[in-house]
Amino acid sequence: MKSWMLALVAVGLVCLAGNADAAKKPMKGTITKVEKDSGADTGTITVKVEPNKKKNPDAQPEEKKFKITDSTKLESVSGKKKDTTATSAKFSDLAEGKTVAVDAGKGKKNKGAQGVKIFASKKKKKKTNT
Repeated sequence: MKSWMLALVAVGLVCLAGNADAAKKPMKGTITKVEKDSGADTGTITVKVEPNKKKNPDAQPEEKKFKITDSTKLESVSGKKKDTTATSAKFSDLAEGKTVAVDAGKGKKNKGAQGVKIFASKKKKKKTNT
């Protein structure tokens, strides 16, 4: 009886640890709206976040608002997956259509995004008529 109880507690702890890791992952999506505060390099961005299709195939994308404050770390990321370089970015670098990864932090008392990575747009291949 005790071994079953210990096994049940262990499974519960593993599940809780898995949910904690999921909350730490940044949300990836596309910026749909940028609202700049007057006179400051801060504001709010609205990001269309794509759901995890593996967990829920019927899930629809949702729009989430993130407050960009003075303490939010903005980075511009460029390069291929293995050779990426991150440089400091400004609020003005955020624009509609840009792909971003937002670290929203944790806890309900969090007032703004902890960090935002802005990814370089992919180059489109030109079609050649031969």
